[in-house]
Amino acid sequence: MTAFTELMAFQRDTEALAQIAGRLGWDQETMMPEGAAVQRGEEMAAIEGVLHARRTDPRVGDWLAKAEAPDAAGARSLALIRRAYGRNAVVPARLASEIARVTSVAQGVWAEARAKNDVAHFLPTLEKVVALMREKGQALAAAGFGAGDAYDALVDDYEPEATAEGLAAMFGRMRPRLVALREAVLGADNPPAPLRGHFPEARQLGLARDLATAFGYDWTRGRLDLAVHPFSSGSGNDARITTRVVESEPFNCFYSTIHEVGHATYELGIDQAHLFTPLGQGVSMGVHESQSRIYENQLGRSRAFTGWLHGQMHAVFGDHGIASADDFYRTVNRVASGFIRTEADEVCALWRQAGGCRPRRCLECSVCERFRRCG
Repeated sequence: MTAFTELMAFQRDTEALAQIAGRLGWDQETMMPEGAAVQRGEEMAAIEGVLHARRTDPRVGDWLAKAEAPDAAGARSLALIRRAYGRNAVVPARLASEIARVTSVAQGVWAEARAKNDVAHFLPTLEKVVALMREKGQALAAAGFGAGDAYDALVDDYEPEATAEGLAAMFGRMRPRLVALREAVLGADNPPAPLRGHFPEARQLGLARDLATAFGYDWTRGRLDLAVHPFSSGSGNDARITTRVVESEPFNCFYSTIHEVGHATYELGIDQAHLFTPLGQGVSMGVHESQSRIYENQLGRSRAFTGWLHGQMHAVFGDHGIASADDFYRTVNRVASGFIRTEADEVCALWRQAGGCRPRRCLECSVCERFRRCG
């Protein structure tokens, strides 16, 4: 065996174990009994310890020094493995496992705090998460990642080569026009009417499945479940989605479903030849979100699609207060202020991302000491 084939065989098992860790996370947010939260934290820490050991195994460095890629895909895999190897090597194994344990337990604490509308219940746990992530960022920055900046070193895990300065400049350019657009829309006469009525959970979930099918979701390689916060999980031949239900507001369920189908179909559409390789998953969070937003907004909120959805909702729920398909289209695209990102309309979601009413440096909340002010 060549160094390249040995490395890729080793990487295959590492990628498979990472998928198992992801499945533990999916189970935690959908089906795990509440009383198992602390145990699950220990399980997540244990598997992260195994993964960290594999990702920093000295043999990986030896293979990288000797490996010759047979083609462009192989060259890209080597580049990604080399990048991950360098980053993981400077993060202590203890820290990697502790982050996995604390963030796993934090999920349950956050869900409890959300249900109680009690941020104070979550703040001590958030303190721990922020401290651990700052420690990781500082370890990466000390090794030269992120040009020595802790936040930039962390954000590179999600959006390679992005920086706080670049993100702030981008949103700074967007903000003035978004604020003006938002104020103009909210100040317009005759705003679209909201839906009226009661929309039972079982019927919402039935229609959500129909929506996922309409958008091409492969049910042989996925499933739909309920979660506190909608998300998608997995890749390859197992990409699952979740949604949530508010019985007075069905768009919450429907557009969360469409959004997550966008994420999942992106993963399911990756070439099977890249399964269990570094190329077998989305390239960045920005690209991932572009796929989900295309599904949710460009397609799901279009006049053609909402015309179809209008008829489906009449068939499933009966009268919901919006008689015509044109008025329904306006209701789907209604602009309203709110604090929940996943429920925000397209204008206000962008407005909030561009800064909204938050502190100017809010993009740094994951590593700063001001999360008590901006949430």
